[in-house]
Amino acid sequence: MDEFNNKLNDLADKAVRKLQDSSKAVMGMLDIEKQKAEIRSEIGHASRDLSKAYEKLGRDYYTYKVTGRIIETEKDMMDLIRTKEKIIELLNEKLDNLEKEN
Repeated sequence: MDEFNNKLNDLADKAVRKLQDSSKAVMGMLDIEKQKAEIRSEIGHASRDLSKAYEKLGRDYYTYKVTGRIIETEKDMMDLIRTKEKIIELLNEKLDNLEKEN
């Protein structure tokens, strides 16, 4: 009877360890998926900002062509566009690295 109880306890211990290992793996995968979702959200925000900057630059350029009025915000818009494009590039790299881990 003691041998049976020992084997049963060993089996239960192995099952608990296996369950804990599986839980840790699932939690790790969920954490990675959460990080990826956050990065995608950041990319979306940066893309919207980038689109707005392109739109503003385009409107200003059109106004310049029609009226000849100098674009005062051109340098700022160009800097903003470069910055947002770089941010998006870096976030995409970070996302790619997370996907490779998974």
